[in-house]
Amino acid sequence: KLDPMWRTLPKNGGGNVDRRSLRYLVHRHFNRESAIHVRGFEPSRPASATGWGGADILSQRVPAFVESVLESRHKAESGFNLDDAAHIVAALQQLVFDAEGALLAKVYEHHRHRAEESLSLNQVSVLLESYMVYWMLGEDDGVARSLLADKKLLPDTLPHWFQLAGFARGQADALIHRRQSAPVASRAAGLSRAGHNGLIASFSFEDAHSMVGDISRSFASYWEAQCDSMKM
Repeated sequence: KLDPMWRTLPKNGGGNVDRRSLRYLVHRHFNRESAIHVRGFEPSRPASATGWGGADILSQRVPAFVESVLESRHKAESGFNLDDAAHIVAALQQLVFDAEGALLAKVYEHHRHRAEESLSLNQVSVLLESYMVYWMLGEDDGVARSLLADKKLLPDTLPHWFQLAGFARGQADALIHRRQSAPVASRAAGLSRAGHNGLIASFSFEDAHSMVGDISRSFASYWEAQCDSMKM
């Protein structure tokens, strides 16, 4: 998926790209695939910025072995090749996955669910709504808990809350539909388990993790469509 964009980038004598082009490539990839904005890879970041910078996601959380490769190449001023770009994308995708799982675990704890228990459709729908609240409020856990304790406050605090809640609940409906319409493919993708009855709406932590991943990947396009419909 990186290849077509890689071919359009300016290269140095060694066929590698500079940091600005690498940032552009990673930014465009995530923006195209999931509309996720990765801090530190903004194309508008000043070209004069030295190193990766304390605010960059790379210097905060990318696994050390990837960071060491990037720093050594950067210091040698040889540029970055396509394999470097692929490693960065893979590392960032894992970071997103881990962050989703950590937030989901927090929401499970909020509702006093154990990660190993199976949830009903109603339980997972409530869980996904709560996830949306925590997700949209970022690090304001206290505000999230207060809003979930008095849900009448949600429409006044989060614009278009009822549409957002419907979007979250829709992830469970979509998973049920995929299980029932393509059971073999669902098992291969890890969306259902061998011996699982697709007609029974039962959801594991892994199922919920898959659904919050779908929220991350599809929210921007969903919200853009909602905004367009409001303008009509």
